[in-house]
Amino acid sequence: MSNSTGKQPFKPSGLIEFEFTDVDDARKEAEKPAAIVALEKLLPGYWEEQRRPLSPSDRALTGKAIDWLMALPAPARPRALSEQYPRIANHLAEHWSDLACAQIAMIRLLADERGGRRGFSLQIEQEIGRLAAHAQLLLENAPTEPAAL
Repeated sequence: MSNSTGKQPFKPSGLIEFEFTDVDDARKEAEKPAAIVALEKLLPGYWEEQRRPLSPSDRALTGKAIDWLMALPAPARPRALSEQYPRIANHLAEHWSDLACAQIAMIRLLADERGGRRGFSLQIEQEIGRLAAHAQLLLENAPTEPAAL
């Protein structure tokens, strides 16, 4: 149905997630000084509000992640990480075909870029470190392509 101006009312398809936002509110948020934005990110609960809702693949290992784990050599297999943080194991498995991307993901897991993170247990940190070392070894031993002339 159309309204009196001839324009069709907006009906979201549900295929793209979005939220309605007031333009004035968005402008006020965009004009906040960087120092205030940085301080807000340090407040308790800020990052929890920013996270997307959990999906089923966040709570359990995917088939791809299980295959990835089984293909890894036993010393590099992140067992505790996979049990305690299946979402992270699923993410690493999904990006393992691009080892450079996977390495960046592992570095970001170990670095506290947001401030105030609890961090992983020593066991998980060691597993991520061994996995990163394995990825580095794979990269170093990968065949190189001849330079294009």
